[in-house]
Amino acid sequence: MDTLHNTMAGMMEHFNKTMAEFQNQLQKANNTPATVPSLESDFVTFRSFITTALTSLQKQVEIIARQQEQMEMRSRRKMMLLHGVPESQQESVAQVVAKVIMDKLDIEDFTAGQISRCHRLGRSLKEKPRPIVVKFRDLDVRNEVWYAKTKLKGSGITMSEFMTAARHSVFMAARQHFGIKKCWSHDGYIVVADGDGTRHRISCCSELNQLISSLPATAVQSASTPVIAKDPSVATARSKRHRK
Repeated sequence: MDTLHNTMAGMMEHFNKTMAEFQNQLQKANNTPATVPSLESDFVTFRSFITTALTSLQKQVEIIARQQEQMEMRSRRKMMLLHGVPESQQESVAQVVAKVIMDKLDIEDFTAGQISRCHRLGRSLKEKPRPIVVKFRDLDVRNEVWYAKTKLKGSGITMSEFMTAARHSVFMAARQHFGIKKCWSHDGYIVVADGDGTRHRISCCSELNQLISSLPATAVQSASTPVIAKDPSVATARSKRHRK
């Protein structure tokens, strides 16, 4: 952040100084027309400098945003989302989750005490149950539950990783372009399989757009228009999650 702050401060100082010089020269140019070509040349040089500086600043912001997002994802390693778990009033969410894990995943020694915290997301809806975000006390327990998720097939309950809004946006864009069966998440990263079975791991929109450019949808599935992901650093809302 200090580097970014110094860059912005330096740019503002240079910008204000140069614009003041231009203003003075413009006032003189009214009486001295011969100075106009020189002033135009100086302006082109200054405009080029500003464009280069802003591009550099944008890259620094992107790096900081990516580092911050990566730290947030690391803080969610012990977490996951449960979808489709029936909801009732006055329920103990931890007990509900524990019962699902014991009954559906056949992890009989699991207890609610192994859950650090859990709660349902969003407003209560009559049409469908809200997803449950679960944080486990131990990463190994979380992984044991995660890798047993195939036993949920046919139960109407699914699991997904608890991604940030930015990374979830990239995940949904990848699925839209390459197809649901070719994209999944693992340890917070998005994995894309191409037609040869090669797996590509991505985490941000720039990596997705680069992959889209080098691996068109037609090489993976019979899709049409490529999807270019928007910058997730400016995403403000989570896209609707789709069941796997």
